Amino acid sequence: MEHRIGILAILVTLSGLLGNVYAAIPFLTATDDTICRIAIYFDVDDTRVNSCYGNNNQAINSLDSLFANLDMKAVDGVNVVTYVSPDGDKIYNKGLANKRNNSIREFLKRYSVEIDKVHLVSEGEDWSEFRKLLVTDTNLPDREEVLMLIDYHKDDIVKRKYLLRKLNQGIAYKYLVHNIFPRLRRSIITIVGVNSGIIRESSEPVSSVSVLSVSKQEDALPNCRLDKSVSEREKTQACEVVVSETEEPVKDKTLLAIKNNLLYDLALAPNIEVEIPVGKRWSLNAEYKCPWWLNSKHDFCYQLLSGGVEGRCWLGNRRKRNRLTGHFIGLYAEGGIYDFQMRGDGYQGKYYGAAGVTYGYARQLARHFSLEFSLGIGYLATEYKKYTPYEGDIVWTNSGRYNFIGPTKAKVSLVWLITTRR
Repeated sequence: MEHRIGILAILVTLSGLLGNVYAAIPFLTATDDTICRIAIYFDVDDTRVNSCYGNNNQAINSLDSLFANLDMKAVDGVNVVTYVSPDGDKIYNKGLANKRNNSIREFLKRYSVEIDKVHLVSEGEDWSEFRKLLVTDTNLPDREEVLMLIDYHKDDIVKRKYLLRKLNQGIAYKYLVHNIFPRLRRSIITIVGVNSGIIRESSEPVSSVSVLSVSKQEDALPNCRLDKSVSEREKTQACEVVVSETEEPVKDKTLLAIKNNLLYDLALAPNIEVEIPVGKRWSLNAEYKCPWWLNSKHDFCYQLLSGGVEGRCWLGNRRKRNRLTGHFIGLYAEGGIYDFQMRGDGYQGKYYGAAGVTYGYARQLARHFSLEFSLGIGYLATEYKKYTPYEGDIVWTNSGRYNFIGPTKAKVSLVWLITTRR
């Protein structure tokens, strides 16, 4: 009999790996105490066990095969834990979970399971699993804002739900309704073997289908019931499904960046930049530089007042990157006044046509620091007057206009990121 149960457990496990649009694993085999675990999913507001919904038909067929070849004396208990999605009134959802539990109880009668062996638990709204699904879903619109919202209002569920519906005109909520909530409306059926005791489901489920109640991961892995004919690779895959998905650590959200261009520092040009993120993909950068060195005794003058602004578009999948990191392109405009002289003739004037396109890359080095590289190519126009020193004074010699197209700025900037917790 034990050999037959082992073979059936293999079929249950391998069929579960074929895929499920509502859960990563519809059921799995784990410890010696547990024969199998299966998830049944429900349509919105539905309380019936609908074999046509999702992958329910596959799960029900597996249960049919299992109980058809299983000695009921080997079954110590059938534990059923039911969850609902957080898209309705709390009182209504609690009643909905109870009704679904009753449906599962009626459904199990087809297998002649003794009533006193069926243990029902209604966990209600599954906010813990909900958050874990949000963390791992990179396609969710406004994911950072959704996570921030549910974390900040963790003590006010009613306000959580209201703000989720209102966030960004409901774009994120529509995604949740179609892609996340169906994965939360489920009953998890755990069939427990003889001498195992009754394993009650904790109120803290893990992603898609809870792993069994074992204290350590290594306690569960060696006990996957697999026939010796199954390859080592299949054993590894079957065991790995027990491992739960862990949440990503809470990250920082960049509000502002203050920068210093190290190349300008080498040229003795004090400078500062400020960049403000605008959403996930855009930012606005402003810069100012002001070297103001003068030594009339040695006919030396190095004076410049210059400022500019730049709009940037950050490339790539912004859901996977922190703000103001990665590759970017930008459009910039810049202007200023200057006076340059070095032991002889000097030039004084203004430039106002430095405009063009930048390309750059920023790499985060630590929580509050990153390094940015960029190059700007564009058009520069300047009107100048040339002068020469004469007996302690200057004499204007001529004036003109100069136009240039090519590299107009280069940066290697040290960036200080001002952040807040998401």
